[in-house]
Amino acid sequence: QAIWWATDQDYKNAVETLTKKRAYMKDKTLEDRPNDFSKASVVEQIGATATLDFNRAAWEANLNRISGAFDKYKQIQDSRAMLLVGAANSYVANTEGTRLRWPDGAALLIITADRQAEDGMKMSDSLTYAAATPGELPPIDKVIADIAEMVTRLTRVSQAPILERYTGPVLFDGLGSAQVFRSMISEAVAGKAAPVGNQRRRMTGAGSLEKKLDQRILPKSFQVYDDPTISRAAGTFLLGHYTFDAEGVRPERVDLVTDGVLKTMVMSRVPTKKLSGSNGHARRKPGGGEASAAIGCLFVESDEGVSDKELKTELIKAARDAGLEYGLRVASIRNASIASSQMDLISMFMAMQQRGGEKGLGDPVYAYKVYVEDGREELVRGVEFGQVKLRDLKDIMSAGKT
Repeated sequence: QAIWWATDQDYKNAVETLTKKRAYMKDKTLEDRPNDFSKASVVEQIGATATLDFNRAAWEANLNRISGAFDKYKQIQDSRAMLLVGAANSYVANTEGTRLRWPDGAALLIITADRQAEDGMKMSDSLTYAAATPGELPPIDKVIADIAEMVTRLTRVSQAPILERYTGPVLFDGLGSAQVFRSMISEAVAGKAAPVGNQRRRMTGAGSLEKKLDQRILPKSFQVYDDPTISRAAGTFLLGHYTFDAEGVRPERVDLVTDGVLKTMVMSRVPTKKLSGSNGHARRKPGGGEASAAIGCLFVESDEGVSDKELKTELIKAARDAGLEYGLRVASIRNASIASSQMDLISMFMAMQQRGGEKGLGDPVYAYKVYVEDGREELVRGVEFGQVKLRDLKDIMSAGKT
């Protein structure tokens, strides 16, 4: 009965939407509109069912121990520890003959801590651990040691001076370097058609790059590809890995940027004006809804990557050339949103972390002045970016190897 109700509601919504679109199209002349759906190969594969291997009592004890680790840190005003574990079986059956079932599972441990500086400025940090199963998460002793380091970082930044103003070169390293591309181009390289009768909202820093096909969007040394078939990179579990996409298409590696030039986009079965044909990147929105194109595992590389030491040298040189006393190094930024291709349960939580639909580049969590004179570093706080646009990525001066 519940399934029938859900199906009936979807059907009625579809009829209403179709009626509105037909009324819209009677009054409009739509030029260069592609077909609504592209062809895809028929796949028949019934995989094993997923099972949830999870010791609830043991992990309740682990979470109590993790939460208890904050008891001795009186400077932390609020802390949270959350474990999300799930196993699911995904099904696709369509009128073309595709019949699929495949297992899925993941575990996500998220720890956050908040505090205030003496002047009232709020700051927070978080630790995120992802694995295929709870048993593959790091040992609890390692997590508690990481918490101690996080608290130390937060304490230091709460006591750091405020950076009032800065215009000049910025070095993103560590987590921050990955976050830049996650924030700036992950949605922009997803091919999505504007729905009939609706004007797609423009998103600051994250609009579609389809109009930039065959144009340079990054330095010539940059190669960018998306490959959801890779489950681990350098021993790290990748949440973006999946076996089939939401439309039952096997994911493919997609070479998005070659020598700095945008060549194509990740696609679902919904064509755009310039591109048609799925490459297995249809992903369901968190909590359900229609499938649309999205990244899986995005890899960004530079053929001219240098060491971390050389990157810092490049920053100092750029700051000196600009007549500045120091350059700025950013070690991490606040995620405007976090995405996961695994597990609806986990995706729903990630969706809850989005801050009011904010797009573009998040503000720095940890930033350092790097002085030109001697290379020493000074932690600063209160850093907020001005507007950063996609076209600014072409001005990257140097890149690392990680």
